[in-house]
Amino acid sequence: MVQLGFKTLVSYDTEQSADSVEWCPHEGWQNIFVCGTYQLERDDATSTANREGRILLHKYDADGPEPLVLLQTIQRKAVLDQKWNPIYTDRLAVAGADGSVAVYRLDLAEDPRLELQSSAILRGEETDGRNILALALEWSSDGKRLVATDSHGCVEVFSFGDTALLPIHNWKGHGFEAWTCTFSQHHEDVVYSGGDDTFLCAYDIRCPKEPVLKTKNKSHTAGVTSLLSPKHKDHALLTGSYDEMIRIFDDRQLKHNVAEHGLNGGVWRLRSNPQGHPERILCACMYHNFSVVELTTNGTFELIGEYGEHESICYGCDWQRIESKENVRNIIATCSFYDHKLCVVEVS
Repeated sequence: MVQLGFKTLVSYDTEQSADSVEWCPHEGWQNIFVCGTYQLERDDATSTANREGRILLHKYDADGPEPLVLLQTIQRKAVLDQKWNPIYTDRLAVAGADGSVAVYRLDLAEDPRLELQSSAILRGEETDGRNILALALEWSSDGKRLVATDSHGCVEVFSFGDTALLPIHNWKGHGFEAWTCTFSQHHEDVVYSGGDDTFLCAYDIRCPKEPVLKTKNKSHTAGVTSLLSPKHKDHALLTGSYDEMIRIFDDRQLKHNVAEHGLNGGVWRLRSNPQGHPERILCACMYHNFSVVELTTNGTFELIGEYGEHESICYGCDWQRIESKENVRNIIATCSFYDHKLCVVEVS
């Protein structure tokens, strides 16, 4: 099994705590990425907590005098997750601490900038009096729907047109925070969510009343924090958990996992490498490092690389393939929380 090497190309202080990073998939603009931040500011006079944040739009230029250029800073409520639309690739969805999901459009001018296009407030649970936070989101493979989860344990699906997000369905799937969600890459009407209650839920948009499957997996001994439906492998669903395990399930039978592998630190995010190696999964292992595992042909996991330059909670990560004058590089971007550190890293 190949062992990957990692070389830090540039690091950057995001000032506020960093928790998500996403490379732009738009043709010709693959060197653009966003980093989201989350800063908890307490008002001692009123005993309230304000969750402030930023969207940082960056350009990585391997051939330029400055390899990392900050193009734009958007001040807003704290950012918890971000995803580029896979079809309308200049659109970015953002989950916010104000309970909103927002869609920004990347203006592809000479000086690229993000502009707010539409937003919607999650409905949450009516009987829950707590402030609602949008925690995670994901686009459908056709780019026409968006699923989001919240701190009330709810899952909501929106349709997406040229200018607006329109609510379709809302489910109360979890007793505590619904940390993660994804659309199935193989069944266009199926949505999954994972929560702090250790439940893994499946929903069919054609059956809006209740989750079609709600199982407290014996596999997960702590909250389900990340989900990945890999395009290259039929019937597969990957999960990450606070219990420090990455697991693979057959989506036709979700009660028990097919295989699992221990990764230190709690697995917050799973990102498949779209650039020729979709079987390589980049994992944000919160209290340890960023690790890469390979999903083998026999359905097991092998650890093939670890990047350990961060000194705080590892939250955000993503893959990209960057062309320069000299070569083509496989790149990851990573970010961590309390040390507010962002890195661009070559993987070889």
